[in-house]
Amino acid sequence: MIDGARRAAPGRPTMESGNRLPLDLPLPPGWARRRVGEIATVQPGRGTSRSRVPGALTRRQLRCSNLGWGVLDLAKVATTELTREQARRYALLPGDILLAEASGSVERIGRPVLWNGEIEDCSFHSGLIRVRSVPGVDPRYLCHALSYDALRGEFGRRARGVTGLKHLGSTAVREWRVPVPPPAEQRRVADALDELLGRLDAGEAAHDAAYQGLPRLWDSVLNAVVSGRLTGDGITDGPVPGPATGPLLPIAEVAEVTAGLRTPKAADRGSAHPYLGVANVARETLTLRDVRQVTIPEHALDSVRRHLVEAGDLLVVRQNGSLERIGQAATWHGEPAGALYQNHLVRIRPGRRLLPRFLELVWNAPATRRRLQDQVRATTGSLSVRLEDIKAITIPVPALPIQDRLVRAAEVWKEHVSTTGALVDDARRSGPALRLSILAQGLSGRLTGSVAADDPTRLNEPTRFPETGYEQQEFDFR
Repeated sequence: MIDGARRAAPGRPTMESGNRLPLDLPLPPGWARRRVGEIATVQPGRGTSRSRVPGALTRRQLRCSNLGWGVLDLAKVATTELTREQARRYALLPGDILLAEASGSVERIGRPVLWNGEIEDCSFHSGLIRVRSVPGVDPRYLCHALSYDALRGEFGRRARGVTGLKHLGSTAVREWRVPVPPPAEQRRVADALDELLGRLDAGEAAHDAAYQGLPRLWDSVLNAVVSGRLTGDGITDGPVPGPATGPLLPIAEVAEVTAGLRTPKAADRGSAHPYLGVANVARETLTLRDVRQVTIPEHALDSVRRHLVEAGDLLVVRQNGSLERIGQAATWHGEPAGALYQNHLVRIRPGRRLLPRFLELVWNAPATRRRLQDQVRATTGSLSVRLEDIKAITIPVPALPIQDRLVRAAEVWKEHVSTTGALVDDARRSGPALRLSILAQGLSGRLTGSVAADDPTRLNEPTRFPETGYEQQEFDFR
């Protein structure tokens, strides 16, 4: 969470625009295309200075990192030393528009934010450009017009630079052309866009909150498997009969726990094997797109056979630099065959009293991993858990039919969570196209009736956007 004056929203992707858009059509009567330099003053910012001069003033200074898409992140604001003249020249006033002048990502260049005086005596860095509209030009309208071009990537395409850092430049901003209606119409368009985009912002915030809440829902499902309270319809209240949870037993009593294999020495000849590492294992997830291969000499094959993984084995992260990663585990399903695993992992091979999927659910439950993380020891540059401490972790071991019932209930809930996540994700991903459509309608006079309803050359011209280029994915339970 951000504790600044305004909260930062997740970065919004831009949409490339190679199609005809409403702003390419003739403007409504009374509108004109004007250069930004004709309707506003454009001022590049100043770099940070620490060298004191007589009478120097300390001022807060916004940087590119403080600008999001239409929002300001004011949790961390730098300071600089300015003379009185510099403080006047680079001061921010309510109604000023700040644009990102430079960025390593062309998609972020030119993104504008309207300054409303959130901080007194605030200046701006050379990575930003200030646009201050002249009387008769509504700064809200101008900010919306610049946002439209930024969102569809036009500023990024005009940026220059031979290194990774691209620059827009104040000259390009001065020469930039935007549609400008009469002052009264500017206010009407700005009011309409403020209302519609405010609703969209609220919807996107709700979508983000829902999406971020899904992992917590899945955590509660996993904990309910551990407690035996999970059903396909929900989580039961009150005490659970003993058979539903089973006795708590050390994992070493019901499974074989084996440490991983240290990286074998390189060999020119021998048997090639996939070699699984921590990067391949996450919570209930195996990433097998990039699996390292090792060659085991023929004379060493017998010594590494005990480190082969079989279908149903649980691979557990026991050493990593992140505490959150410790204890994450995924079940191996048998492919590719002949895989080995490194010593930062542990293999748990369930015995006859455990269903592999039940073990995976119980082990990944926060209630279990928290006890495992309590055993973490710090080593040089990493965190790890001893094999003995892993073997001592206790889990509930109910009868196999009860394990099967809990697994089937968990799968029902996983389908619910995954489906909900995909639906919310679809809604979140549609936001940029909807935002562009709203801006296009407003900046071409369609929201306020500047385009007559009986004008087929304008109102009925379809607004076309390119494909968003994404595929619906299953919700990530990691």
